Amino acid sequence: MKHGEQGTDRPLKGGGNVAPRRREFRKVRSERALEREIHRLSARVAELERERAEQEREYRELEGFVAMAAHELLNPLVMTEAYATLIAERAGFGLDLESRRDLSTLASVSSRVRMTVEALLTDARDSERPLRYEPVDLSEVLEHCLHTLEPQLRAREAHVDVDPMPVVKGNPALLAGVFGNLLSNALKYGPRDGGDIRVSVSRSEAGWTFAVQSPGPAIPSRERERIFEPWQRGRDERRAKGAGLGLAIVRKIVERHGGEVGVTTPNDASNRFFFTLPSA
Repeated sequence: MKHGEQGTDRPLKGGGNVAPRRREFRKVRSERALEREIHRLSARVAELERERAEQEREYRELEGFVAMAAHELLNPLVMTEAYATLIAERAGFGLDLESRRDLSTLASVSSRVRMTVEALLTDARDSERPLRYEPVDLSEVLEHCLHTLEPQLRAREAHVDVDPMPVVKGNPALLAGVFGNLLSNALKYGPRDGGDIRVSVSRSEAGWTFAVQSPGPAIPSRERERIFEPWQRGRDERRAKGAGLGLAIVRKIVERHGGEVGVTTPNDASNRFFFTLPSA
């Protein structure tokens, strides 16, 4: 080697070259780093598997509860519907117009709640089977939902503004349950002196996005996923009534239709619950 030239494969005092050992060292270091990454990913997969198993357990509990609750609710609903119809028929025009209208509303509401409960019971029994889809006019679905909620709307002096709704494919009773739950929550957690509730829809290449936006205390970000889990009652448990299953049922129905559900807070005084449905 001439003066000034540098070699990379210098011989060691004890024999051998530096470069091969460096390459070996780098190889060992890379293998160890790869092993650490594999270990980290394996731990993460195991964690996700545990979370999935827990979610499946919760859904099985939810399905069992829905089936039990549906059985318990059906008889009173059938009796309420039958007696409201019977009283209206017996009293005839002996009742004033408002009383006849209230009895008609009671019978209609009982009938629609009964159909929703029956649909939930069927879905709980057939949860492993694909849903039977049919064209559903969501304008009619929302009209029935608002008719069912008419007493609460009048009591709160609330106004609901609804966008023109499309026809989608799905289960009409279950989709009515989705809108019914979201509208009922909007009334439950909204201001006591009324307010404007907006039901909107938008379309993209992926499908439809429906939203129910209403005034009320903004849901903290840490609670926006939790409130869709079974037995959770939302942001103001002092005002909440019920078992905390409404939004969990909404998520289950939407996911059974191939969609997703979530909530955003456009500002500190309103919440926007949304769900998606794929294009037909």
